[in-house]
Amino acid sequence: MKKILVILAVIAMFASCKSKTQELNLGDVMPTFTVNDTLSSASLELMKDRLTLVVFFASWCPGCQAELPYIQHVYTKYQGSNQIDILPIAREQTLEDVQSLWTEGSYTMPIYPDPKREIYAKFADKTIPRTYLFTPTGVLLFKSVGFSPEEMENLLELLNQNIVMP
Repeated sequence: MKKILVILAVIAMFASCKSKTQELNLGDVMPTFTVNDTLSSASLELMKDRLTLVVFFASWCPGCQAELPYIQHVYTKYQGSNQIDILPIAREQTLEDVQSLWTEGSYTMPIYPDPKREIYAKFADKTIPRTYLFTPTGVLLFKSVGFSPEEMENLLELLNQNIVMP
């Protein structure tokens, strides 16, 4: 009987250590979230004709620093198209933590702080940068984990195919 209790205790311990976050895969639906009480996944759903690009980054992360110029390019190129929402979300950082990076990089896109990792936890449990592109109906179309110039080029090509410029 003692052996069974020990085995059950070990199983329970390992089960509790397992991540509670489900990794998003292509075809999955965008998790429900709210950013600063100003923007939510529900408000994005009201605009069914728009893609949503969610980017998780941190100012101290070298891969993020390499990826953000690509995201700024996307923001600059498509900001007037009304066909895409771009959400750069600062994982475990405040607006103040990110401000110098934004100034140095001359970034004009908005910043959405996630100081308690509450939004990030709905998408993943480790590794940044992370970039997700959702269809207008909230289905994951593209995912990039870590920084890769090739992945960013794939994202740009996908956006060029799906966004009609006036």
